[in-house]
Amino acid sequence: MPRPTVVVTRPAGQSRQLTEALQAAGLDVLGFPLLAIGPADDDAPLRAALERLGEFALVVFVSPNAIQYAFDALAAVQGNAVGQWPSGVPVAVVGPASVAALAERGIAAPDHRVIAPAGADGHCNDTNGGAAAEGPRFDSEALWAQLEPAALRRRAVLIVRGNGGRDWLGDRLREAGAEVTAVEAYQRTLPEPGAMQWQAVREGLSAGAAPQAWLLTSSEAVRNLDTLARQNLSPQELATLKQVQCIAPHARIAEQAEVLGFTRIVRAAPGDAGLLAACKQWADAYAGPVPASAAAPAAPAAAPAPRPEPPPAMTNRVERVTQESTSSSTTIPPAATASASAGPAPSFTGPRRNAALWALVAVLVLATAGGFWWLQQRVDHLTEELARRQQSNDALVQETRVLSRNAQDTVKELQAKVGSLDGQVGETRDKQAALEQVYQDLMRNRDDWEIAEIQQLLTNAGQQLQLTGNVQVALAALQSADTRLARTDKPQYNLLRRALARDIARMKAVPDTDLTGAAIKLDEAINQIDALPLLSSERMLERTEAGDRQEASRGAAKGAKASAPASGGTGNWFTRLWDYMREEMAQVIRIRKVDDTEALLLSGDQGWFLRENVKLRLLNARLALLSRNEPVFRNDLAAAQAMIGRYFDAKSRRVQTVLTLLKQAQAGAVTVQLPTMAESLGALHALKKE
Repeated sequence: MPRPTVVVTRPAGQSRQLTEALQAAGLDVLGFPLLAIGPADDDAPLRAALERLGEFALVVFVSPNAIQYAFDALAAVQGNAVGQWPSGVPVAVVGPASVAALAERGIAAPDHRVIAPAGADGHCNDTNGGAAAEGPRFDSEALWAQLEPAALRRRAVLIVRGNGGRDWLGDRLREAGAEVTAVEAYQRTLPEPGAMQWQAVREGLSAGAAPQAWLLTSSEAVRNLDTLARQNLSPQELATLKQVQCIAPHARIAEQAEVLGFTRIVRAAPGDAGLLAACKQWADAYAGPVPASAAAPAAPAAAPAPRPEPPPAMTNRVERVTQESTSSSTTIPPAATASASAGPAPSFTGPRRNAALWALVAVLVLATAGGFWWLQQRVDHLTEELARRQQSNDALVQETRVLSRNAQDTVKELQAKVGSLDGQVGETRDKQAALEQVYQDLMRNRDDWEIAEIQQLLTNAGQQLQLTGNVQVALAALQSADTRLARTDKPQYNLLRRALARDIARMKAVPDTDLTGAAIKLDEAINQIDALPLLSSERMLERTEAGDRQEASRGAAKGAKASAPASGGTGNWFTRLWDYMREEMAQVIRIRKVDDTEALLLSGDQGWFLRENVKLRLLNARLALLSRNEPVFRNDLAAAQAMIGRYFDAKSRRVQTVLTLLKQAQAGAVTVQLPTMAESLGALHALKKE
């Protein structure tokens, strides 16, 4: 008889110990995960909560999966290979598996306070493996009985769980006044069983198959089983599945199974020990004798024809031969043959042959049936073994996928950390180089700093001397450098000081030139250009006529005084007549002496352009003066003087004043050959090379 099969529905990779215990108890095991466990899509809330772990008065883990993923996140937050749990933060769990998971990570008494339901530490004595009422209870209600709600009032409590879990404990804590924060450390999803797993399930649901018992360890697993069965099984197979034996370690799981239509449900004690005991009890109840596997051979179609009743002695002989023929294989013993041949009636040879033939047929039928039964058992055993191995391979593949996914996540995290470390190393190198540069700068001695300052001072003074010709600035720079070197009083500076002394002497020998005064005179001349009278202007004619009249009046007065004693009254009359006639003639004809006739032909607009050209010439001369460009200065100044003397009234006081200013500016702008600071700079470079 095939052994009973237990279907384990825990997530892949989390049922190894239970599977080994069931196999050791003589039960076949079929792995059929109804839940897939993986990391949460977003672990940022979990990491944020773990970063402020010391603020919580209690941390509750709802399952070993929550512990695993939470400690992985804690290690990443702390930057360690293994997360270090603070001893001052109590931990609460709901079952012995969680207690064991904490103990593996060093979270146990007396260093840490672990709160769990009664019996979760493994010291519970449970003699009835299938009676849940007599065993301990591992759920949120049992954990709530171990907590002290009053001590958690107005204090922070962290609950680490998976997605979709019930929030009964969180609601009770909130009602007690605690500040509850619930974060998801992992997620539960619907798995995809393989084809071989479904084949093994269908074979177990077929008629005459070995009995099956399904271990349903969570309400969500029950719902997933119902969903997957409706998608992959026929209605008849689904109805058969609802009648198989189900073993549930909690009342809520059993109630969920009953709601979904499962009819045969047995309560087991919590934990692997309770499930194992319930499976053994179920297997013992189904154990029994091996049923007959082959039917008896059919009776002959027709009985032999009636024979004459033989004598008693002959009858006994025939019965004995028949019995011996039936008990033997295919030959008749020699004694029986001799007895039969000794009989007087040859008509009994036919019945003896028929009996031997029927015995041979019976033996062949039995041998054929036995061989067929043996072959069928062998095929069934091989099929079950193949299904078990396929299921084991599928479980290994699923576990490998989970491990591979975890490894990929770990590799990604490591790559991110390596990239971050590379960036930090680069920043550290840059900072190190900057610090080395600063250190080298700070390690320079005082002499280097002084030489650098003197070089900068002389360089700036030389540039000022070349660009603006400011001898005083260059002289001040040389004297300042010499004063600094004199304070140090070091022999290596003697050559440099001699060079500075010679350059200072050259600067002092340069005669002073009042370039600023010359520039001011040019500015005054430029400001008076607009008021200068032109030869062609009306004001010039009026001024000339008025002067002529004044001269004529003065001449007439002198003539009258001279002729008055001689001529008397007649002379006065004649003089007045002459003056009148001359004045009238002067209104008609005007005689002026002009050297350049073009000066009289200027119109009003041309006069304005003439004045602007004179201003531009003077401005160019001023710029050339300040830039010490003597040829340009003298050319522009001479051109401006020529234009003023040609087109303006030279007899006007304003014109004469402007010409005087220009002559003074030309006399004050004496250009001298400026010395250079090449000797001092050369001595400084030679000192730096030493």
